[in-house]
Amino acid sequence: MVPGGHMVLVMMGSTRKADSSSNQSCSIWELSGITLNDMVLEGKVEEAKLDSLPFYAPTIEEAKAVIQTEGTFNIHRFETFEADWDCNMDDMSNKGFSFEKPGRGKYVAMSIRVVAESLLVGQFGEEIMDDLFERFSNKIEEYLEVEEGKYTNLIISMTKNG
Repeated sequence: MVPGGHMVLVMMGSTRKADSSSNQSCSIWELSGITLNDMVLEGKVEEAKLDSLPFYAPTIEEAKAVIQTEGTFNIHRFETFEADWDCNMDDMSNKGFSFEKPGRGKYVAMSIRVVAESLLVGQFGEEIMDDLFERFSNKIEEYLEVEEGKYTNLIISMTKNG
C-alpha cells in the first residue's frame, strides 16, 4: 500500500471481556468449538486438530492495540455493529416466506458452512462435514431457544503512514 493510502477493514470481532466471569452470550464460533469438542470426546475428531484451529476474533481494544503497536497505520474511525445470526428470519421483506422455529438452526449452520467449510475440511477432513454441521445446527437451535445469537463485527478505517 502506498503512503497515504486508505484502507477499510471489516472483520469478525468479539465483545468478550478480560474477566469473563460474567454470564455472556456465546459466539457462533464458540458454539462451533463446543460442537467439535463433543466430536473429540466421541473420538471422531483429533484433539490436536481442534486445538490448532486457526481462528481468532479480537475485541475492539485488542485490534486497536495491534494496529497502534505495529505503527504503520493511522486509525481514522473504529466502529462495531451487531447482526443477528438468523438476520433473514425476522426481516420484514421476507414476509412471504415461512421459517419454522426448528429451521433456524439449520439456516444459521448452513450460512456458516458456506463461509467456513473449506477451512474446516483442511483441518478435519471432508468425511466429518455432514455430521459436524448437523450437530452444529442442533446446538444452534438449542442456543437460540434461550439466547439471542449476535455476530460482532469491527469496521476500521485507516491510512498508511508515510
